[in-house]
Amino acid sequence: MQFENPFGMAELVELGGSAAVVLLMIVVAAVLGFRMSARIDDGELARLADAEGVRVEGAVIAQNGRSALARLSDGRVMVARVMGADVSARFASAKAVKLDVKARRLNATFADTGFPPLKMRLDDSPAWLNEFSGGGDKP
Repeated sequence: MQFENPFGMAELVELGGSAAVVLLMIVVAAVLGFRMSARIDDGELARLADAEGVRVEGAVIAQNGRSALARLSDGRVMVARVMGADVSARFASAKAVKLDVKARRLNATFADTGFPPLKMRLDDSPAWLNEFSGGGDKP
């Protein structure tokens, strides 16, 4: 019994061409910033708050720099999340956010059920965050 190759030269050329195009697409994506990702820092939080006409009074930023919770000068809360190469911010009344801080983990649940909860690890828990999670609206 002899093995017959089901592929002819035309199929091999087509397969090689497809592989070359896929490789080209990967190279173009890498050149255009395929792996780019934003990071949140104090400067980014200040810029986002300034766009709303307020300033940041206190902030906690996740260890990985991909999410943050900030207390604003007008008593509201800002949540910032990295979304690809950009940062998305959500502003909410302090009363519309339920905070739970336990064992260096922050869980924030929002009254707006369409907005997903914020869960992040903390390096430290500032006093304002502990007061806020205890139900204090503004120190």
